Amino acid sequence: MKHTDRRLWEKILIAVSCFIIFLGLGFLFWGAWNGCVIGTCSSDHGITNMYVIPAGVWNGFSFGTGGPDIIPMSTTITIDVPLPPSPATVPDYRVVSVQKFSTRTGTSLAVRDHIPSVAEAPGLAEQVLEDYGGLPADAVLERTEQVFMKKYNLKTGMVEEQVPQYTRVAYRQFVNGSPVMGSGIEVSYGDGGELLDVSKDWSTLEYIGEIPVISADEAFGKLQNRDLLKPIQSSLNGYHITRVQSGYHVKTRIPGSPMQASPPERCTPVWIFYGIKPGTDVEPFPLLVNATR
Repeated sequence: MKHTDRRLWEKILIAVSCFIIFLGLGFLFWGAWNGCVIGTCSSDHGITNMYVIPAGVWNGFSFGTGGPDIIPMSTTITIDVPLPPSPATVPDYRVVSVQKFSTRTGTSLAVRDHIPSVAEAPGLAEQVLEDYGGLPADAVLERTEQVFMKKYNLKTGMVEEQVPQYTRVAYRQFVNGSPVMGSGIEVSYGDGGELLDVSKDWSTLEYIGEIPVISADEAFGKLQNRDLLKPIQSSLNGYHITRVQSGYHVKTRIPGSPMQASPPERCTPVWIFYGIKPGTDVEPFPLLVNATR
């Protein structure tokens, strides 16, 4: 073959290759523009399932006749419990005053030899709270726990050693049988019942009437749309809801003095969805949806 003919055929092959690549890229961009993802396509509805293509498929340009293995990733939130009854209205409250203070010493993360047991800690907390106005009548014991510093084996994922740090007692404000998120008390103890911290963020509430609220089902729809009263940084994809209840949320300003009450604030009715992400969360995390209609 003559040299000129060979150059001509090389130019033809290059042109054909560029044309094929151009068609392939055009197809991919067309699919992305029309809401299609490899493995699923939806133009009228939100994508509920996405697929991850193994990196080796792209890097090696290996598209066999059977196509690459696809791994489904759930973008939905699953509810594992029945939704509670939904009243048309709930009691409405305003915040009359707020008390905020903390005696934090900054030593709670230190390692200790002996910390109070879960059984004895609430009694110790009630005693120390007498010096801070006593335990409010609308306070409910929410949690008592011992906190440890843990040493993990990165290969096995198992805890090899743990040393005590502190014991914490937490109270939550309840009104009309419902929790008030953002209003609580925490007391922490170290060695031999040594007081490490008393933190109080407590609202005095006043009933002002009734307020219309959305149903739990409507609130779950807002949750699916990620419409939260308090947005969170992590993804909710794959979350499982393990408990649902109605409640309230107060958002208050920090007062100028540790014992000074802040100006009146709103108390917002909410639906609380306690959720976990399997394989990552140990305890359910509260997700708040504004229930005001």
